[in-house]
Amino acid sequence: AVNGVTIDWTANPEEKVLVPQCEDLTFALTGTHDIQNFNKKGRFKRCDFSSSTVMLGATSNGEVTMTGQDFLKRKKYYYGCDVNDHCNTINMKTLVEVIPTYTKTENQPCSGSLTPIKTFPLPSVEVCSSACDQKKDCMGFSFDPDEEKKCHLFDSVPTPSGQTKAGAACYAAQTECPPISTPHCSIDTEVTCTLNDDPTKECSEFAKTFPKEAPANAVGCEVMLKYDYKLTATTTETSTWTWATRTRKGDEPANFARPRVYSWLDEGGITDPTIEGASTAPLASSETVVVDFCKAGKYKTLAEAVVQSASNTICTSRDQYKLTVRGVDGDGVFCALDTITCPNGDILSRDPANDCQFPACPVNLVVGETDGSGQQGTGTGTSEAQNRDGCGFDDPIVGCVMAEDQAGLPMSWVGTTDCNDYVPVNENDCVKQVRYTYYVYHGNEPSGSVLIDSLRYRDGSYWETKPEDNPHGNPRAYREDKWGTTIGPESWIDTWEGENVDFCKASSVNTRFEYNADGGGLIDCSKAGEYTLVTKDVAALPPPPTTSTPGPPNTDCSLEISLSCRIDDGEIPCEEYNSPADGDCSRTATYIHVLKNMVPFDSGKDLLLTSITRNRPGDVPHGDDFDFLDDLYNEVPQTLQAAFSMTIKESPTINFCTDDTTYVTTFNTVSTPDSGTTQCEDEVMYTLDLSS
Repeated sequence: AVNGVTIDWTANPEEKVLVPQCEDLTFALTGTHDIQNFNKKGRFKRCDFSSSTVMLGATSNGEVTMTGQDFLKRKKYYYGCDVNDHCNTINMKTLVEVIPTYTKTENQPCSGSLTPIKTFPLPSVEVCSSACDQKKDCMGFSFDPDEEKKCHLFDSVPTPSGQTKAGAACYAAQTECPPISTPHCSIDTEVTCTLNDDPTKECSEFAKTFPKEAPANAVGCEVMLKYDYKLTATTTETSTWTWATRTRKGDEPANFARPRVYSWLDEGGITDPTIEGASTAPLASSETVVVDFCKAGKYKTLAEAVVQSASNTICTSRDQYKLTVRGVDGDGVFCALDTITCPNGDILSRDPANDCQFPACPVNLVVGETDGSGQQGTGTGTSEAQNRDGCGFDDPIVGCVMAEDQAGLPMSWVGTTDCNDYVPVNENDCVKQVRYTYYVYHGNEPSGSVLIDSLRYRDGSYWETKPEDNPHGNPRAYREDKWGTTIGPESWIDTWEGENVDFCKASSVNTRFEYNADGGGLIDCSKAGEYTLVTKDVAALPPPPTTSTPGPPNTDCSLEISLSCRIDDGEIPCEEYNSPADGDCSRTATYIHVLKNMVPFDSGKDLLLTSITRNRPGDVPHGDDFDFLDDLYNEVPQTLQAAFSMTIKESPTINFCTDDTTYVTTFNTVSTPDSGTTQCEDEVMYTLDLSS
């Protein structure tokens, strides 16, 4: 291909091919082969074509080109051949990754209008460019040799600063591909969703307001939705529709007519796949489904199409509509939509969780009067205890827990060990990582309450005597960007920080978290919470057992993963569960996927998680393959901080009395240290054998 990349499509093709943005990709066929695009990495690895997209049917010899217009977006594509099981027998599969094509401005850094997503102390423009290539959402970078962290990556396209500086550079990825003049085709695909009886209401927006805006014809929780699909192919020569499908992913609607995968070529919509000459071929289709809006769920609807021109050019297009339903409490109780206005002007709606009663109005407190609690009030507060003093928040909650196995934010942690309850057992148990936690919640603040500052002080720690080793400072500021601004209602601080502690040496470390607000100028709202960690001198401890697991090797690949299964997320391993003959047959099998970054928290060596996948053939209802990053997180890659762990749980229901399946689960991750270029892949397996 001219200005493009060619893959020799025969036995044992290149394992990985890099395609610059907007460049053509040509497959040079030797022998008879097809080209199919896997929708999941796990299926690519296993050569599972059960849900792949056919880009080219079985064809003998010759070349077929996918135009650069389809390779604008930074992503990975997984291709394989299913003819005569070539994917397995002759390893006929390849990974194609789109990398940026930069507009390069030398001797100028980028302007400071964008906030970088990552900064690195990298030595050269070339290494900085490689870091951007590997980060999926990187759309350009700035290299400034005068800064300590010379390399700045951006998730938006940067612009040059206009300031000349020797050795600097500003690289910007492409946001659109130039038009092509050779015979080709192009496709526009669009998926939309509205209420069936009110096309002005878009489904996702409606989901945010349900049930307050439930349509008059809704039957309880169930609402009929209408999906519209528009696929338009534009060609400059005779071409052929080779693929046109709609696929539902995620949860199933409560009622539907078409199957989970629907082909307009096989089942209606496109009766003649041929597109004659230079023309436009539109396809418009719609369907209705019923969704239970009282039940939380995620509904993904994907439309994709492939067209092949007479000159063997392939063009593709896809669009996906995501609908997230939060569900409602109270088994779908809908209350009247009337409201009441309180004396202070607050407007309250009926509470479905309280038998549709109105909540109590706020208590108006006047300076010098009491609310019956024996405390003076100032301004307007609520009847909640946290607002008795007019501040709107209680004393901060400060704690300390052992670092192992905690993920997410502190208020969601379970099964923690308080630092003062920890007892070392052997000599390897002395120096441990701990996590200090801070939580402040404020509801309806006094009108105009301004946050003065929020600071953490620590006395008696190692950092007090060696402040040069303190990575956070003492005091450490939190939410500094909010200082001097009005505090909004229903907001909070829920965070943590780490420190190494020697539990075999006597010490007393006091941590104090202060949260100071001005109470709307009427009252002093300065509050603090404290935690004191006391350790004792410990006599010589025995060495660790010889069977203990060694630490991670001296390598950039610091991720450790594990996979287990517990009945109802409890203590009983799934493989040890013996259901009684007449009892608890149907149980929840909670699969627990744990990822740990094994380097110390103060090393600064974060990991970029670029892939987290699970394969379990026969799983109902979650499906054989599950991409946790794609389905659970909005941003890819995810950052796993040093010494941090992530726990992902999945809970299918299994009938242990009648199910005779052997479930083999493969848990796979791909990670990259954010300060390097090494790609690390880890995989573990778990087998639940119900056949005996």
